[in-house]
Amino acid sequence: MAKKSDFPVSQRTEAVLAVLRKEEPLSVVARRYGVSDPTLMRWRDDFLESGIAALSGKGKAAEDKSEVARLRSDLEEQKIVVGELSIANYILKKNSERPY
Repeated sequence: MAKKSDFPVSQRTEAVLAVLRKEEPLSVVARRYGVSDPTLMRWRDDFLESGIAALSGKGKAAEDKSEVARLRSDLEEQKIVVGELSIANYILKKNSERPY
């Protein structure tokens, strides 16, 4: 499994954009930033995949929408549980008030 890069996002972005603009060969850009060629290729691929996902509606916005839907569903379930507990509490209080 690849380790998380210590490079700031801005530096990784600069390196990837330099490769995509074909300013210099990938190996030269990788050497300038002090990373291996495969690492720079992975950054480039991740960058392009994220851009494609964002443009197709499968990026962060889609994740946010699904997260909101999940949270709303959880909230509805919690409301039901609170209602049931309130009813149980009411019944217990009424039963405890009766003399035996």
